[in-house]
Amino acid sequence: MSEADQNGQEMEREVISNQLREHFAFPYKDFSKPVRWIDSVGFSLVRKASNGYASLYKIGIVDEVLQKDSTRKSLWISVGYGKETIEGITYTSEKRKLSDPIDLDFRDEFSYDIGAEKFYYHEKEVTPIEVLTNIEEAHMRPTKKVNGFILRCRLWFWRELLPFLVKGFDLFLIGLLWIVSGERIKADIFARMMRKYSESAQERIPAKDVEYEESKTMDFFGYKAKRWSVVFYCALHLFIFVLSLWNSIEYLWLTIIFTSNFLALCYVVVSFAITEALIPQVLKSMINKMTPKIFSGVAFKRLKI
Repeated sequence: MSEADQNGQEMEREVISNQLREHFAFPYKDFSKPVRWIDSVGFSLVRKASNGYASLYKIGIVDEVLQKDSTRKSLWISVGYGKETIEGITYTSEKRKLSDPIDLDFRDEFSYDIGAEKFYYHEKEVTPIEVLTNIEEAHMRPTKKVNGFILRCRLWFWRELLPFLVKGFDLFLIGLLWIVSGERIKADIFARMMRKYSESAQERIPAKDVEYEESKTMDFFGYKAKRWSVVFYCALHLFIFVLSLWNSIEYLWLTIIFTSNFLALCYVVVSFAITEALIPQVLKSMINKMTPKIFSGVAFKRLKI
């Protein structure tokens, strides 16, 4: 691309950005004046709350949309709620209340015709102030005692109940893996996800979350096996034996197996291989793949407001 073309594109971006900002340069409640983005097409507004917090509204057009031939461009609109500091709006890691304003991200709902200089909500033409009021209403809905009740219930289900259940299931699998094989997981599900998909890393870091216990081996019917697995295997069968005696339960198939040395050996080899290798492998696969996938689908689910 020539220098003249680059200058032309920059001028076009400048014009569109100024158009957008001027449309919203009107006094409205506690909103600040629009501040233009330096590195892309768009602007931001701040709406102060009374508790030291504020909402940051961002309205703009991403480069991918801007490069399309159509004059009607989809707007990217986001709203974030955080603590107001000298540096700006800080999104803290503190647990948010269900009654706090909700963070929003609009990608396709609103659009702007750069030729006609008109705004649209889906296919309906709207004014700039209607754009703000629609976003504000959705952002503040959880704070409404009656109108926000259903939304707070949905937020509780998706943000608290389901993550709690998934974390609990993950901890159950971790505990079961430790009981069966002696292997431990160092981090919880959220920490494992952040480590695997770290935004600061130049490339994805392979997960190394399983800490293998250095268990000594022992001879188990001529088979070199981990001592932990042998102890668990024997304890499990001893428990089953005591339970069967206590309840006076007789298993005919076990009687048939253990009356034959060959069948008994086959049973021990196969069942121990399942206990020592297959079960831990299945558990580790679920811990490393299934539960993080479910958790990310729940934690980062976009709710339709």
